[in-house]
Amino acid sequence: MKRTPDLARVAKADVQLPQRVVLKGQFTEVMRSAKGKVKGLYLRAEAETYAIKLPKYLRPMLVRELSPGAFVQVWADFDEEKWRGINVLPLSEQEAIALQKSWQTPTARHTDATVATVEPSLKAAKSSPPSSKKLCVKVCRKGKCFKQGGRQIIQSLETAIATDPNLQHVSVEGVGCLKACKKGPNLKLSNSPKVINGVTPSNVIDIVTRYA
Repeated sequence: MKRTPDLARVAKADVQLPQRVVLKGQFTEVMRSAKGKVKGLYLRAEAETYAIKLPKYLRPMLVRELSPGAFVQVWADFDEEKWRGINVLPLSEQEAIALQKSWQTPTARHTDATVATVEPSLKAAKSSPPSSKKLCVKVCRKGKCFKQGGRQIIQSLETAIATDPNLQHVSVEGVGCLKACKKGPNLKLSNSPKVINGVTPSNVIDIVTRYA
């Protein structure tokens, strides 16, 4: 049975569920709409199964790059009684084996995918600079830009934001054409009118950090 996490059980553990967590588990099947359209995935973590909706740019990878049964980690927010993923990455074979072993130990019941990620997420939130102004990174996801690495740039940014406490004030948005197709991939920061050209997944973090 597909169900959302038992929040009451988390509350009993005197742990407050953070807005963003990293869920680790087994991708069991694709979540589809009534019309059969891909919407997200079901993630099994020991005795729980999480229904996680994914943004449109991540959905194709569920059928092209992943297969049911694969072990993955999902960066997700819990919002309005629903899980919303922002990035999905496969676990290494060693990580998958270690995760399965942890499910078989007596302590695993107290450290499932949700609770296990609460503590580091809270630490990250506490160490995040409170005075930082919100910064939105607008990445072109049209035509040539997207084909030349726009999707990977968005994934790279969201992974960094989810794991780096110094980037908790940064958000990512896929936008329409930035009118510089020949110089793409392109992005634009909310605190500047300048369009930044020639962005790659490997240099985007340095760019955002420098301009931020």
